[in-house]
Amino acid sequence: MVNKETGQEYLTGGVFLDVIPFERLVFTWGYPDAPFKDSPVVTLTLTAQGDRTEMIFHLRGFAGHPGDQYVYDGWSHTLDNLLTHLRDQN
Repeated sequence: MVNKETGQEYLTGGVFLDVIPFERLVFTWGYPDAPFKDSPVVTLTLTAQGDRTEMIFHLRGFAGHPGDQYVYDGWSHTLDNLLTHLRDQN
């Protein structure tokens, strides 16, 4: 990930813990060499809603907050970018 304002790069990595195609994706997230047991866990749950899909994002193991310019804001910005990309596909 790259902070657009400062240009600072944040290397991230993880391990997939659970994959159910079109329904659920669970993975660790953090620094590439972070110990597995200490890594935050991201869960994405997908639910069909007619011709749309609802995605629920949950991050466990790291407390972020709006305006932190780090975890919360980074994921918020990333999910906003995903939404923009998906809207542009229609």
